Amino acid sequence: MPIEVEEAINDAVICLGCEKGFPGPIYGCSDCKFYLHKPCAELPKQTQNFFHPCPLLLDILSYTCNACSQHGLEFSYRCERCDFDMHVECAQRPTIDSAGEEVIHHFTHWHPLTLVDQKRKDLEVGCRICEKLCSGNGSSNSRVYGCEECNFFLHNSCMTNVPQQLNHFFHPSCPLILLTYKSYRCKGCDEDGSGLAFRCGQCDFNLDLKCALLATAESKNVDKIQHYAHHHPLALRENIDFGSRCRACGENWLGPCFVCERSCNFFLHRSCAVEFPQEIHHHHFHPLHPLTLSPLPPDPDRHTFRCRACGAMDERFMLVYRCAKCDFNVHTHCAKPKVTPTPTPLSLKFRGHSHYLIFLNKTRGPFICQICWKYAQSCFFLCVACNYAVHLYCHPSAPKTIKHKCHLHPLTLTSSPFEYELNSPQDEYNSDDEFYCDVCEEKRYKFESVYYCEDCKFIAEISCVISELLPSLTIRQNSTKGKVISRDEENSAIEATIAKRNNEIAELRAVEKPLELEIEKLQAVLQPIKKKVEELETDNVLDIYRLNQNRENNYSDEASTS
Repeated sequence: MPIEVEEAINDAVICLGCEKGFPGPIYGCSDCKFYLHKPCAELPKQTQNFFHPCPLLLDILSYTCNACSQHGLEFSYRCERCDFDMHVECAQRPTIDSAGEEVIHHFTHWHPLTLVDQKRKDLEVGCRICEKLCSGNGSSNSRVYGCEECNFFLHNSCMTNVPQQLNHFFHPSCPLILLTYKSYRCKGCDEDGSGLAFRCGQCDFNLDLKCALLATAESKNVDKIQHYAHHHPLALRENIDFGSRCRACGENWLGPCFVCERSCNFFLHRSCAVEFPQEIHHHHFHPLHPLTLSPLPPDPDRHTFRCRACGAMDERFMLVYRCAKCDFNVHTHCAKPKVTPTPTPLSLKFRGHSHYLIFLNKTRGPFICQICWKYAQSCFFLCVACNYAVHLYCHPSAPKTIKHKCHLHPLTLTSSPFEYELNSPQDEYNSDDEFYCDVCEEKRYKFESVYYCEDCKFIAEISCVISELLPSLTIRQNSTKGKVISRDEENSAIEATIAKRNNEIAELRAVEKPLELEIEKLQAVLQPIKKKVEELETDNVLDIYRLNQNRENNYSDEASTS
C-alpha cells in the first residue's frame, strides 16, 4: 500500500530504487525496511535501448554503467547474458531526433555524434573502427561523425558497415556484442586494448575490432584472415621452412600458407584454407548429423586417433571432419567424395546386417572381413558405424573364375601371397616385403586374395578386374541374401524402414511415459531411504571405531595392572 511521507520512519530512510529521499508517496514493506518511490515502483520490467541489442531487464545490484561508466547500487537495467548494465536514467534517456543527419545516436558511442565540418584543418584523429585518418572530400561515404568531449570520431562508411552483433569463428558458441571498455585483452591476438570491442560477457571473451573484422580465406589480396578451423588470426607466409604438417591435408609446407602467429604451431596451405568446407551434411559415412571441420578435443592420454573411414591412426593435432555428439572422426581426405567403379556410390545390404555397407576401394588401415576373418584393405564393403566389413570377393555372388582382357587365360580366385613370392616361409609376415599386381604393376596388399593364372603365374588384384565382379553381383541380386541396389531402391527401402521405425518409436514412447512417472514416484520414496541407510552406515563405522578404541584401552589397562 502507498505510505505517506510523514509515515516514513525518519529522514535517513531512502528509496532503494534510486537511493534518494522521499519527497512524495512511497511503496514499502515495513518488516523488510524496503521502500520505493512511486515512480521507481512503477518502472517497466523491461526496456530497449539503441546502445545494446538485447532486451534490458530491471535489476538491483552493484554495477558499473556501460553507458556513462559510473558506479551504481540502485536499480539498473541489465542484460544478464552480456553482463551489460545501464542506469535507469541512462536507459530512459530519449534518443535524439536527428535533424538532417547532422546529429545522430549510434551504438558505438553513448553520446550524440555530430557531423564534422569537412573544411576543418585541425582534425587529425583516427577513426575508432578502421584507425585511419578522419578526413574526406565531403561525399557521404567520407563524412565524419564525432564526439568532441570524448575525442571519438568515426567515418560514416565505417559506422554504417560495422555490425552491433556478430557470430565469429573464434567464439562460435555465443554471439559477440559491440561494447566499449576501458581495458580488455583480445582473445584473438592476445594484445591489451581499450575502447570498442566485440564481447561475450557470459564467457568473458573479447575481440578487438581488427581481429573481429578480419577477412576470410575466400578474400583476395589479404595478408591475415580468420578461419573456422582455428581460434586465432592466421597470417599469410610464403615458402618458409615451418617444420610441420598442414593441419588439413597433412602435407609438409609447400607454397603460400596461413600461419598462426601465436604459439600454436598451426598452419594451413592457402589452397586448403579454401578447399575444405566448414560443414558436410548428409555424408554417406555419417548421415545422422553434420560433420564439422575442427580439431579434436585435447586428451593427455592419447596422441593419436583412428579415422572411422579408412581405419588408419593419425596424430591428434590434425583437423578432422567430426561429429562431437557421436565422437565420429574422419580424415579430411576420407570425407571427400570418392571415385567409384560405378556412376553412383555402391550400397550393399548383407546377411541381415541392419545398416547398408558402402564400397571402399583402398584404405590406410585394415578392417576385419566378417566372412573370411582376414584383413580387408582394398575393394570391400564397410558399415562405417559398426566397422562391419566384407571383401568383394567373399560375397556369395562373386565369381570364383573370371575372364578378363588383361590376360589370355581364365583367372581363378586364389589366396595370397604365393610361395614363389617369398624368400623364405618366415617372410610371409614380414611387413617390409613388397608384392605387386601384374596388371597395374603397383604394390598390392599381400594378404588379400587375387585372381591368378597358375600356368603363367599372372596375378591380378581385385581392383584391376572389378569390372568382371560387379555385374555378377547385380545379375544375382534377386537370388542372394546380399545384393547391390540402385539409389531409387535404396530410397524406397529407407522410407519404408523410417515409417516402420516411427510407429515403433510411438508405441515405445506410449509405454515409456507411465514408466517414467512410476520411476519418479519410486525415486521420491527411494531417496530418503538411501539417505537414512547412509546415515546408519556412517554411525556404524563411527561406533565400530569407538568400540575398537575402547577394547584397545581395556587391553592396555589390564596389561599395566598385571
